Amino acid sequence: MILPYLGKLSQLDNNNNKLLKYYILSSIMLKKQQIKHIILTAILMTIGLIIFKHLPEYVYGNNILFDASQHVTITIFVLYVLYFFIDQNKSWKIPYFIFSAVVIIIISIQRIYSNHHNEIGILLALLISTSSILISHYKYFKNKLKF
Repeated sequence: MILPYLGKLSQLDNNNNKLLKYYILSSIMLKKQQIKHIILTAILMTIGLIIFKHLPEYVYGNNILFDASQHVTITIFVLYVLYFFIDQNKSWKIPYFIFSAVVIIIISIQRIYSNHHNEIGILLALLISTSSILISHYKYFKNKLKF
């Protein structure tokens, strides 16, 4: 994926195409940064699911309702990964957020209705997912959030 960009970089004239070089290099770095965010978010979500889903199931048994919903967490992770493709087109952001909210709500209601989780389990999944995403983007949110 990076090799075609590097081939183009070697063919560019230094005097006329500095802006194009900068654009290509920044797009490569942005993709590397996105992959780092995705991997860190996946690791944090996995740790959260181990602590708040699998440990309570191990201690209390498989038929508990207050364990974190793995379905909701995985859904949010998939929607998060898909967001990087939507991020390129600014006009799709708001409809994508609405679509994501509807999907998460439908899955949450289905998990409660099928009696696999209660509200605590759904809230734990939302907490695991949002905190994982926020932690992976800590440098961005560090100066923006003031308490």
